[in-house]
Amino acid sequence: MTFNINYLGRVSSSANIQALKVWSYNATAAGANEAIATVVASGYFNNAQQSLAANTLSGLLAVGDVIHVHGNDSNGMYVVTSITTAVTVSTYAAIGSISSAQVNPNLIQYASVAITAAQFNGMYAAPKLLVAAGGANTLLVLDRVQLLLTYGAAAYAAGGVAAVQYDSTVNGAGIIASTTMAASLFQGTVSETFNMNAGVVDQPFSTSVNKGLYLSNVTQAFTTGDSDLVAHIWYKKIPSV
Repeated sequence: MTFNINYLGRVSSSANIQALKVWSYNATAAGANEAIATVVASGYFNNAQQSLAANTLSGLLAVGDVIHVHGNDSNGMYVVTSITTAVTVSTYAAIGSISSAQVNPNLIQYASVAITAAQFNGMYAAPKLLVAAGGANTLLVLDRVQLLLTYGAAAYAAGGVAAVQYDSTVNGAGIIASTTMAASLFQGTVSETFNMNAGVVDQPFSTSVNKGLYLSNVTQAFTTGDSDLVAHIWYKKIPSV
């Protein structure tokens, strides 16, 4: 078996031509006969070494390095996610399939959340989570939401003004993060899309920092409706300090 390193150079402001390091692990060479899952899970990379100095190999792998693994059953790409006493790797996203979680959090990110009719009817007392809290000293900034309702057989009734809010405060009493929509808009009998934009109210840190985004409504619960929805959410995660 072999373990080789190759460099993909790129021009940067610091003229660092070794900005991305790609390792190649061949589990089928020199008589080896290893499945890709075994290679990834068995700590084969714990002693792999590298250094930026003169292209020599004299230091530990760096977080963010890519390892191309050739197994006896398949091939795959993995990225180094942490280094302690062991090297931890995870699946490297294929080109064209990078998720929102893998991009710079200051960029607009996207999530899609299914909302059942029962969850929509119940979101007055149990707000529906759309995006989980981003962590300490982070603020989720909503860009827009599109709610796509596929009409079933029974229209929604009752209810109250709906909005995206910070945290899971019941009865729609959280600090709102979006524009609002009247209950009557959801009481139609056709499939349709509802658009919410970013809110315009003040957002105290105590009620918005490190808080998730939830869909809820005020006044009373919606009733009778059996139409499912899908929420498409665009947002940013920014530091609050």
